[in-house]
Amino acid sequence: MEADIYAALAPLATGVVWGGFDDAVGFPRITIQRVSNATDYTLKGRSGNETARIQINIYSQDADELFALAPQVSQTLTSFRGGSVIRCKEISRRDGTNESGGDVVRLQMLDFQVRYRA
Repeated sequence: MEADIYAALAPLATGVVWGGFDDAVGFPRITIQRVSNATDYTLKGRSGNETARIQINIYSQDADELFALAPQVSQTLTSFRGGSVIRCKEISRRDGTNESGGDVVRLQMLDFQVRYRA
């Protein structure tokens, strides 16, 4: 699932990573992290499908760029079906800022529910 989500989002930003950036990367940038995971079971054992909640953080120094990119990320994932991913559904979106070194970096945090084959 991780590789499929990454491949879908990679064309949208300068940098896309799971977790955090080790080195300085230009803007806009996207980080992805798994927040929770649940495995489905049948009477015979694991069903082979899992549901994860992932958080996607979009960082930009330009508010207009951020507000244009967030809907692209949402549309890309909600329409994405491929590899192990069965379905993605956006469940929340929050705005914020990340202040570091005197610069204010704008931030949008999107939460998705991802159903995928394990």
